[in-house]
Amino acid sequence: MGLEFISRIIRMTLILAVLIALFGSVYYNWQESLGILLGAVWGVLNLYFIKGVIVQVVTPKETQKSLAFILVVVKFPVLYVAGYFLLACGYFSPQSLLIGFSLIFAVAFLKVLGRVLLKMDMIEFKKKQPDGNS
Repeated sequence: MGLEFISRIIRMTLILAVLIALFGSVYYNWQESLGILLGAVWGVLNLYFIKGVIVQVVTPKETQKSLAFILVVVKFPVLYVAGYFLLACGYFSPQSLLIGFSLIFAVAFLKVLGRVLLKMDMIEFKKKQPDGNS
């Protein structure tokens, strides 16, 4: 599992959040569904910026600390102020925002569980190992 695994988690979380928002707005409450979608987008952006900082700081190539610093300067103030305003505006319930934010963890857990149950990591591990029967 590499960085592409995080990208797949981000993509699947966004797809699932949009589906939940569409079905939830029709069958439940559009305001709660929009809160779930915005919470998921907030969580995805948070993970995306964390991934960017880690890639820029811990890389086999030359690190770009100035780009990592810019990502940190953007991530912390902008995302956390946006999260504060989502909560403080009173338009969305904190539960819907929390459900949306937690959606990324559920997707990550289910993706890892699927890889374990399908033994995908063992297949990749065996492909990388040299054949000892020669």
